Amino acid sequence: MTLKKFIISDKLYEGMRLDKFIIDRISIPFRLAQGQIRKKNIRVNNSKSSSNYKLQMSDVVSVHRNFEDAPIKRKPIDIPKKLKKKLHDSILYQSDDFIVLNKWSGIACQRGNNVSISIDDLIRVLQNDNVEPKLVHRLDKETSGLLIIALNKSTARYFQNEFKNLKIEKTYSAIVENEPKYLKGSFENSINDNGKELKAITSYKVKRKLKSDLFLLELKPTYGRKHQIRLHCAKNNCPILGDKKYNVNSVYKKNVKNLYLHAKKLKFVSPIGKTINIKVNEPVYFKDYL
Repeated sequence: MTLKKFIISDKLYEGMRLDKFIIDRISIPFRLAQGQIRKKNIRVNNSKSSSNYKLQMSDVVSVHRNFEDAPIKRKPIDIPKKLKKKLHDSILYQSDDFIVLNKWSGIACQRGNNVSISIDDLIRVLQNDNVEPKLVHRLDKETSGLLIIALNKSTARYFQNEFKNLKIEKTYSAIVENEPKYLKGSFENSINDNGKELKAITSYKVKRKLKSDLFLLELKPTYGRKHQIRLHCAKNNCPILGDKKYNVNSVYKKNVKNLYLHAKKLKFVSPIGKTINIKVNEPVYFKDYL
C-alpha cells in the first residue's frame, strides 16, 4: 500500500540523492531513511533503489510505511552560538518572504554522510510561527556566495518555478588555471548525469590575467546542472583552482586549501514583482591571487 507519493517536478530536486530528498520531504533521520530504502519501503518508479540514487525529473518516489506514529522527527541539533552569529552576519538581504545569504566555503547546504551541520540545519534557528525557512537552490559545499532562502512554502514554490524556468540570472567568479581559448564565449559541453546527457551552457569572460598561468573568469551558467561550472572549466582545459574533484593534477594542489569559485551576483524578480540585483565580493582568500 502506497501511503505517500512524490513526483519530481521541481528543479531543486533534480540530481538530489534519494535519501536527502526523503529527509527533506518527510523529516525523518538520515539513517532511518537509508534503512527504509534498503527495505524497499521507499521506492523510485515502484522499484527498489539505492540511497545515493540521483533523482530525475518525472521520477515517482513512493513511501510504503506510515511514519506518523513513530518518534522519528529529525533530532534537534545544538547549534553553537558562533555559528548562529555567523548565519545572522551572512544575511545580506531580507524581506518578509525570503532572505539572501552570503554562504561561506566549507559548509554543505544539506546534511548527509560526513556532514553534521548544514545550512539547512542552521536556517532552522530562524523558524517561528510565521517563518518556515526552506532551501530553494544549492551551492556546493566548497563554493561560497549568494544563496536564496524562502521563508514560507508559497515563496519556496515561487522560486523553484523561477529556477526551473531559467528566470534567475546567476553570475560567478572563478580563478582558473590556463587561459580559455577565447577571451569570451560559452562552454556548451553536455553534462552526463546517471547515463543521461543533459544540455548545459556556461557563458564566460576573461576578466584579467593573474599570477603565472592563473586567470580570473566571470561565468554565467544556464540550466544549473550539478557541478556545471566546475565540469565546463575542466573540460575546456581551464580547471578551477582548488577543485579537488576535477583538477586533481593541479600544480598548486599542495598549497591551495579552498575552491576558488564564488557565486557573486543574483538578479531576479521577487514574489511581489520587485527586481532584486544583489552582489557580494569574493572571500578574502581570493586576494592571495587577485
